[in-house]
Amino acid sequence: MKKGISPLIAAVILIAATMSIAGILSYWASSFVQQRLTESENTTAVEQTQCIGAKFRIYSTGTYNNDTDTLHVILENQRSFDITLKELDLFYPNDELKKISLNDSEVLEKNALKSYNFNVTTGDDFYKGQIRTTCPDVYVEFTNNAGIIQQVS
Repeated sequence: MKKGISPLIAAVILIAATMSIAGILSYWASSFVQQRLTESENTTAVEQTQCIGAKFRIYSTGTYNNDTDTLHVILENQRSFDITLKELDLFYPNDELKKISLNDSEVLEKNALKSYNFNVTTGDDFYKGQIRTTCPDVYVEFTNNAGIIQQVS
């Protein structure tokens, strides 16, 4: 007659093994989450600090050329850090909104003036627009009055 492990001892061993694995996974998960949270807070803190002080404007009256579908503006960064332009939003009389994504290389350097020519193939009947940045609440709004682009105060 062969003897085996009693069911009580087998159950205790299975419970001990399960608890050990759960403890190891719990320790790993908490340290993993803590590390990712710290990295995220550091990145967000820098971005939020820059966004709080971000400010730019249209330096002078811009133009919209209907023949070439080009919106020309000169932007002035009024702060001491770079601003990345994200998109151009155009508003039309029929409540239509068209978003034009800008590539990530559209950087308005700190304390600088820069001339931009945006290719706008959506037509000249837009009455208002916004140039938006990677900072959610930092943008400049302008009007289009017969091809003359002026910043809204």
